[in-house]
Amino acid sequence: MTYDSTRIMETLKEATAEQHRDAERRQLQREMVRGELAPETYAAWLGQMFVVHEALWEAIAARESDHEPLATIVVDEGLHVGHLRADLAAFGIDAEDVAPLPSTQLAVQSIALKSESDPLSLLGYNYVLEGSMNGNRFIARALQQVPGISAMSYLDPYGEEQRSTWQAYRARMNEAGFDEPQGERMVAAAREMFAFIAEMSDDLMREAVAA
Repeated sequence: MTYDSTRIMETLKEATAEQHRDAERRQLQREMVRGELAPETYAAWLGQMFVVHEALWEAIAARESDHEPLATIVVDEGLHVGHLRADLAAFGIDAEDVAPLPSTQLAVQSIALKSESDPLSLLGYNYVLEGSMNGNRFIARALQQVPGISAMSYLDPYGEEQRSTWQAYRARMNEAGFDEPQGERMVAAAREMFAFIAEMSDDLMREAVAA
């Protein structure tokens, strides 16, 4: 198939479908969707997601002046970091005190390496995290039924504007004009992010069982 830069979002979706399905099969994700996740495990998950989002946002912000697509595509101004910080505070947790799990630390290290060697591939990581907001709205509705869980700003950051926000993000990515090697590196980064999230989910459930 001839490479088409205007289909980068479709390429990312198709090329990461297996990794996406694998991440969604994890016990933590299944319990979230069913509204069965324990509040303490949800809070722990928020903490790990904060570590990942903060590392990615800081890396993008640090390199956007030299790599225009980072600035024109990622326009949320650290919205998810702020929401995660607020949701953790609702549980009485200072985000700065969160200790990363080994899988989370690997994600942070990979983000740092990509920031130095190939900043545009950070968009592959961002694609996964931003795309998750589409499903997170449904998770928020399920978890609203769980006693002890009320912090939902991260899971539903855009409210009724979710669809239009995602469509605008898709348009910015498809219009950026990435060449084929850049697209391939973004796909590799997106696959990595799905793998990090899957392993993190397993780590959190192992901790929940051991507690």
